[in-house]
Parts: sequence; C-alpha cells; structure tokens
Amino acid sequence: MTERFPQSVGTGETDVGLRNFMIGTYRWMGVGMAFAGAVAYFFANYWMSNPDVMYSVFGNPIMALVAVGAIMFGFMFVGRSLPKMSFGATVGFLLALAGMLGFMFSVSVIIYPGMLIAKVFFMTVALFATLSFFGYTTERNLWSIAKYAIGIFMGLVAYQILSMFIPSMAASSGTELIIAGVMLVMISIIVAWETQALKSMYYGSQGHPSLMKKLSVFAAASLLLSFYNMFQLLLQLMSAFDD
Repeated sequence: MTERFPQSVGTGETDVGLRNFMIGTYRWMGVGMAFAGAVAYFFANYWMSNPDVMYSVFGNPIMALVAVGAIMFGFMFVGRSLPKMSFGATVGFLLALAGMLGFMFSVSVIIYPGMLIAKVFFMTVALFATLSFFGYTTERNLWSIAKYAIGIFMGLVAYQILSMFIPSMAASSGTELIIAGVMLVMISIIVAWETQALKSMYYGSQGHPSLMKKLSVFAAASLLLSFYNMFQLLLQLMSAFDD
C-alpha cells in the first residue's frame, strides 16, 4: 500500500500560516545564498592574486574531509540543540554554513567561465523550484525513497573523498560524469523530500512560535546545502558537455 501523509486540518488560517512559514524559509535561504555569493566573490578575487595559496588549500584532500565533517557535525549538533538555542545562534549557523559554501565555491568561480556559471545557476533555480513544488503538492510520503537517496549520495561523497587520499581509486573522466549524474538524481529526490518535510515541521511546531522561527532558519540551511550540491553537480556536467 502506498504511504500518504495524513491530511492536515484544512482551514484558511492554517494554509496562510503554512504559506508564510514556507515563504520565510525560502527568504532565509535567499539570505544565505546572497552571503555565500559575497564570500565566493571575495575569495575568488583573493585567489586570482594568490594562486599558490589557492592550490595549497584546495589541493589538500584534508580540506574536503574537514569541510564535509564540519557540515555533518554542524547539522547534527544544531538539529539536536535547536529547542535550546537562541534565534540569533540559529541565524549564525546559517551564515556560517553559507560562508563555508561560498568559500568552497570560490575556486569554481576561477575554474569555470562566468557565462557558464550564470547559465547553470538559472538552470539550478528552475530545477530546484520544480522539485520543491512537487514536494509541496504530492501526497506521497517521499521519505520511503529519500532515505535511499541520502544513503547513496553520502556513499558517493565518501568515495570521492577517499579517492583523493588513494589516487588509484580515482574514477576516469567518463565514470566521474556518471557519478555526477547519479548524485544529481539523488539530490533531486532529497530536495523534493526536504520541501515535503517543511510541512511536517510547521504542523509539528504550531503553538511554539519561537521554535517555528528557528526551524525555518534551520530548514533554510538544509535547502541551501542541497542547492549548492545541485549547482555544483550541474556545473560539472554542463562544463563537460560544453567542451
């Protein structure tokens, strides 16, 4: 039998509240995206003047391991501590994540042409919006699929990091594109599920406006990370086809 979410109490007030919660979440995501862009722009200019520093930082596989570990730890810690955290601390987590993503993306600004980055950005926005709309409107419980997508995505991330330390494990250019394609499909499923999960967050935090505000910011951080991953994967794939 197909699992479905139970229908929530269908009042106009509830619908308006959910809509405001969703809009607020995407607004915070936009704030994080703007901050990440500013950080990426700043460091891209710095790398252009100091390429040796860029190569020493991003040429070290420990950098990738630390970044992934810090992001995972940050989400686990904040997720567990959210009820006790202040709203300002939650916003600080979002901005810290955005800053880290901007820092990591800054090297892509150097590697890829500006026109390609702009084109892929709008492609990512369109794909992200479509998946979010699907996740918001579907009645199917997407977690039954998303849990496998998360496992596959994280497994491929682990493989990529391990191959940095063990070059003999590195995939060929063709295999890398296949991996990127699979990861793009997985992150697409995750985005749809994350949007669906926002509805559960909202209904679960009704009556607790302070917690609801913090959940909105925390969810924005999760969506921002998914958007970043989707953007990078599309950039990798489109750059290969443009060559």
